[in-house]
Amino acid sequence: MDSKAEQYYPTYNFKPENRDIVLLEFEEAQKIANGQTKVYGQVTNVLIVIITVLVPLFFSQNDDEVKENLSIIKSNSLIFSLILIAFGGILLRYFVELQRQITINAKKVVSLRTMLGLDYGNIHLTIPNWRVEGATNPFVIKYFNGWFVFQSVPFWVLTIGLNVIWWLATKEKELYEVSFHCPEINWYFGNIAITVWYLFIFRRPLNEQHETAYLNFVKLISSIFRIKLLKNFEYILYRAKLSSIELDRLKVNYSKLKLILIDIEDKNFNSNSGISLKSLIRGFLSRFKYFRNKYNFIQHGGSTITMQLCRTLFIPSNQNKYFRKIIEILLSHWISKQFTKNEILNIYISSVRYEKGVNGLSDAIKYFFGELNKKDLNNEEAFFLVERLSNVTSTVNWERIKHLTNRTSINIDEKKLKSIYEKLISEKKLK
Repeated sequence: MDSKAEQYYPTYNFKPENRDIVLLEFEEAQKIANGQTKVYGQVTNVLIVIITVLVPLFFSQNDDEVKENLSIIKSNSLIFSLILIAFGGILLRYFVELQRQITINAKKVVSLRTMLGLDYGNIHLTIPNWRVEGATNPFVIKYFNGWFVFQSVPFWVLTIGLNVIWWLATKEKELYEVSFHCPEINWYFGNIAITVWYLFIFRRPLNEQHETAYLNFVKLISSIFRIKLLKNFEYILYRAKLSSIELDRLKVNYSKLKLILIDIEDKNFNSNSGISLKSLIRGFLSRFKYFRNKYNFIQHGGSTITMQLCRTLFIPSNQNKYFRKIIEILLSHWISKQFTKNEILNIYISSVRYEKGVNGLSDAIKYFFGELNKKDLNNEEAFFLVERLSNVTSTVNWERIKHLTNRTSINIDEKKLKSIYEKLISEKKLK
């Protein structure tokens, strides 16, 4: 950390005299998390026993095989199965809420542990870091850890068990009058409805803050295209938002940079949906020298500011550029739904690369201009930083600079701008 004025990460802290209180809070959170996990396991075991007992009641075809006190269930199996399905949905919702509470307490344990300065170090070699015992980052602990883990057992037990009960209860009953006869029609749509409903009840509430079904679909598409994405989106966004907040805390004025950035990179930023077909077409044509000469295009990829942000935050470089662009477009639609235009712009400015090894506006100001606290970027400094965004080779191209100054409506003093470049060239930060 270069300056004591900079807080950065993490934002949580406590006074030394309150350490005992934090320690008690840590112990209490750990007890609650452990207790809830035990309850989750016990209730799951009870649920398995109940389903195991209920399903055989629907198998018997001979009423004589069913005890007298259960005959009413057999004769009203359809109604009974509907009641069980409704009860199963309520029970599944209970498991979801319990899982959320367990995860929240686990995240709290890790956060408090970090505040106390506790770190397991090399024990990560034996304990996965997504487990609360080995985690040092609360964002690696998820509400939903996968379909084939202990937390998903209630979903599978209820979904499979109630589907079987529904099938047994309806396989010999005519539920629908249809023009064509299909023996499966009695139960087929019911099984689909049960599965979809339980899937909605279980999975949707276990999404992370910015996670959506659409985002999970995009991740699936990226795996099909073999485009690697960074894993922990929530932590990436957390860090990016904190970078933006830090600039405001240090009273850095970069309003002029925003205006110039939109002028040069994405004039329709405030009106587009994160994707610009016109910009994509222009970017494609700019690949060809003929169109660059004819229409005075500068070669670029056609990405909007939103698309550039998604590429910067989530998509590692050196991958198939065409499939990468598709994922970039899909993610842009998602992130546009998660943040306002101003939030996207702030996160972009505080996250993107301005020079090799210089990421985010905070580091860029320190690297190029020195002082960060209460920095008020003038027009020329703001333009310089925007120009560096898409030119991270440390070289100066005066023809390119001239072209970009013509694209912005902000008045740029060419002498002052030139002096910035010359000073940095003399300092060997540019060449």
